Amino acid sequence: MTKLIYLGCLSTRSYESTCKNAIKIIQFLDSEYKIIENPPCCGSLAYNITSEEIMKKHVEFVNEWFKQNEITELVTICAGCYSYLSRYYNEFLGSEFNVKVKHLLQFIVEPENLDKLNLRNSGKLIKVNYHDACHLRNAPVPIIEEPRIILNSIDNIELVEMDYNKTNSICCGAGGGVYSIFKENSDYNAKAIFDNMKKGKALLTACPFCYTALKRISEENKIRKPVIKFEDFIVKLIDGVDPIS
Repeated sequence: MTKLIYLGCLSTRSYESTCKNAIKIIQFLDSEYKIIENPPCCGSLAYNITSEEIMKKHVEFVNEWFKQNEITELVTICAGCYSYLSRYYNEFLGSEFNVKVKHLLQFIVEPENLDKLNLRNSGKLIKVNYHDACHLRNAPVPIIEEPRIILNSIDNIELVEMDYNKTNSICCGAGGGVYSIFKENSDYNAKAIFDNMKKGKALLTACPFCYTALKRISEENKIRKPVIKFEDFIVKLIDGVDPIS
């Protein structure tokens, strides 16, 4: 039996420090979780551009890798990986897929894990916004309340809801090849999310695709409110530093 930390291709390639923070959180909560070098891509991006037959072969290949490495549980920090593994692997493989899939937010929000983290902000009250990623809110098991439970449990952190939130949140425009083909539409969506922030001093997201889109728009438009990946925010709280600096 192996518990796997499944970081996802985008985070592994582009966000090394975020990956380290995720590993720190997961292994602090359960030391049995481990990294295996060079895991196969889940195939979520390829699903949009290839045939179902080819995709099924890839899913079978990845599932065989899971079996060879005796993976029984995994925690992923990628919203796309979570959505794809929990939806299409069951669809393509049925009972042949026996891996319990969790997103980091689901893992953290478990009562014993939240108690163990004992998160608190040692500074003054900070108001933050949270962006609901499409891959999380539209997954077979939607992840909507989990980040809110986590944030509302933290002393001196106040979650300020945006007008468009939960199942009505604005898509960031990064998924499904939209940015590659319809850049103006993608940019418009990402900018609209910032326009919807209201009183929050920082924008949190649990999706690396959303983070990439929102970070780019923030830099291009010189938006002063920082975009922060959820695990980076959590580790700053653990380390006792300003979580939005």
